[in-house]
Amino acid sequence: MSAGFEFTQMSSWQALAAALRGKLLLPGDADYEERRHVWNGAIDRRPLAIAQCADAEDVSAAVKFAARQHMPMTVRGGGHNVAGLAVRDGALMLDLGAMNHVEVDPQARIARIEGGALWRDVDAATQPHGLATTGGFVSTTGVGGYTLGGGVGWLMRRAGLAIDNLLEADMVLADGRSIVANEEQHVDLFWGLRGGAGGLGVVTRFAFRLHEVGSVLAGAVFHPIGSAPDLLKTFRTFAADAPDECTLMLAFLTAPPAPFLPAHVHGTPAVALAWCWSGDPARGEQVLAPLMELGQPLARVGGFMPYATWQQTFDSHAPAGDRYYWTTSQFDAFDDAMIEALVPLAATSPDPLCEVHVHHLGGAVAKVPNHATAFTHRDAAFFINVIGHTAAAERFAAIRDWTHALRSVLSPFARAGIQPNFAGESSDLRGHAHDSAAQARLRALRAHYDPDGLLAPLRER
Repeated sequence: MSAGFEFTQMSSWQALAAALRGKLLLPGDADYEERRHVWNGAIDRRPLAIAQCADAEDVSAAVKFAARQHMPMTVRGGGHNVAGLAVRDGALMLDLGAMNHVEVDPQARIARIEGGALWRDVDAATQPHGLATTGGFVSTTGVGGYTLGGGVGWLMRRAGLAIDNLLEADMVLADGRSIVANEEQHVDLFWGLRGGAGGLGVVTRFAFRLHEVGSVLAGAVFHPIGSAPDLLKTFRTFAADAPDECTLMLAFLTAPPAPFLPAHVHGTPAVALAWCWSGDPARGEQVLAPLMELGQPLARVGGFMPYATWQQTFDSHAPAGDRYYWTTSQFDAFDDAMIEALVPLAATSPDPLCEVHVHHLGGAVAKVPNHATAFTHRDAAFFINVIGHTAAAERFAAIRDWTHALRSVLSPFARAGIQPNFAGESSDLRGHAHDSAAQARLRALRAHYDPDGLLAPLRER
């Protein structure tokens, strides 16, 4: 590289730094190392620079700079995407972490949320008004990436996916223009934002519909691993007619050293049935009673609690910096053969931090037509997330292989496709996150709004 090129490049970076209210971090600068790392410690990439945007004007300035330089960009909201879409080697990262303001209109039941906010920021602002909208199962998840991928969560069967509550989005397009996308303006783009997994622009602010949710009836009942086949069959039956106020999750896990569990089961495989009931608590207790009476449980925990408290219950299971590899499979039905295939592998993970989460959809999720948004698997009855997780770098290959093995074992029973937010690699997002019609429509949208592919990490390069 010539000295003249280096001088020109440094001069360009200085020009961008001068245009920003926030900081521009270059390799070697303080905070560069911290901000280049995302939640998943398995991701180790080095962007050319990190633009720490203070507001939408900073985003526009950074995008215009990148467009002039023909430089690829990535967007970091919460940095929680397991495939590491927030960071890429040789690209400019737009870091929205400082843009985390949440404004609540309790009368209109609308929350306006900046693109760098986390779901715990949203809950902290909405819960004092007895309001909430569907957020991630972990409260440290970023609003932006989670929403662009669809957004499943504890309130989804009552309130719909996150994208079903998205009213509009303030955006900066790949050429630096600022627009608003909703059901009346840029309707095609608004369709793609809802489940398209990004690559269409930088969302600087979301507007969400809120629902009356103060406290919920939530908790979990733990069983020995030998109960898993019967629990799965009960889960299957119960889910078929579950009220919309009820969302269940059945998790294969290693019993933690928690005081509510007998000491002799600590560190052994177990299965837990978790629930969140967001309706009338008395009716919830009545509806959930059959699940509480199953078998001989090891322990029961939970009760009536603030929704925000339940939202943070699983945060300790997903610490930043550990190594993760995920996948997901979706099902129209659970048959006994699928259960027999699932249980042996789910019960024998290569690391005690690994889990397998069995979910059901239906309710409000299924009431929206399947192609009304870019999230094209809302009509599935069930989905299973395989959560490969280790704190040890030397075990990462083993958890990835285990994750692949589970997906392979489940594939004869699963429908084609995955949920965008649980894809362990960007190649899965490119090829498997949407059906063929949605893929074609998203390709056309990206070609129109980002013809040079600067904001499209899902595009082949």
